[in-house]
Amino acid sequence: MASRTGNEATRALRRRQELELRAVRAVEQAAGTVQEAQRRRQEAVARLDQEVGAAAAAHGLAVAVLATVLRDDGLAASLTGVDVARVRSYRRGADGAAVRARIGELGEVLPRRRRTAVQVPDARVPPVGDAGGDQMA
Repeated sequence: MASRTGNEATRALRRRQELELRAVRAVEQAAGTVQEAQRRRQEAVARLDQEVGAAAAAHGLAVAVLATVLRDDGLAASLTGVDVARVRSYRRGADGAAVRARIGELGEVLPRRRRTAVQVPDARVPPVGDAGGDQMA
């Protein structure tokens, strides 16, 4: 009987060891799956960070172009929804050649007409000092 009890105890011990070994392998497999998921996540985050950086740079250039075309940082700020300081920051940080190239792609920018301080004389009103001398002859 002692051998039968010993054999049963040995089999029970082996079953327990096999169960423990399967549990350890399951933990190792799960850990590998977690590591693989973390690696894929890091790759995806890095890719998205690059996309966000490129989109932010394009937005900054677009705001700088708008502010340059409008020649008014305040108006550009209110149209784009960013503050004036940010518009000025975009303008300072933008590459001048890139801004000019983008403006060229968008079309020709007509120069603004300057307001002159000199008033154009009205043809209906005679100049001062001329009381209609042409009519007296």
